[in-house]
Amino acid sequence: MSDPRTQPLEIRPLMISRVMEVDWADGHTSRLTFEHLRVECPCAECKGHTPDQAQIVTGKEHVSVVEVVPVGHYAVQLHFSDGHNTGIFTWEYLRRLDAE
Repeated sequence: MSDPRTQPLEIRPLMISRVMEVDWADGHTSRLTFEHLRVECPCAECKGHTPDQAQIVTGKEHVSVVEVVPVGHYAVQLHFSDGHNTGIFTWEYLRRLDAE
C-alpha cells in the first residue's frame, strides 16, 4: 500500500502568490514557493552527479512555474519562466521540500 504522505490529490500552481500548493492523501497541504522549487531543483545541472558538483542557485525570487507536466505516476516536471525545465520532482521529494 502506498504512503498517503506521498500521494498527491491535487497540485495547484498559484501564479499571483508564486506558490505551488499540493494536497496530499493524508490531509496535509504543502505550500512551496516557486523560488524554493527552482533553487532546490533536483536535476543533475543544479545538484550535480556528486555532492561536490552541486551548484548554488540564486536570483530566482521572481521565477514562475509556467507548466506542470506529469511524469508517470510518481513525479512532475516543472517548467520555470527562466527556461529551466530538466528537474523531475518526485512525490517524495516534494513532500521532503515541505519539511525544510
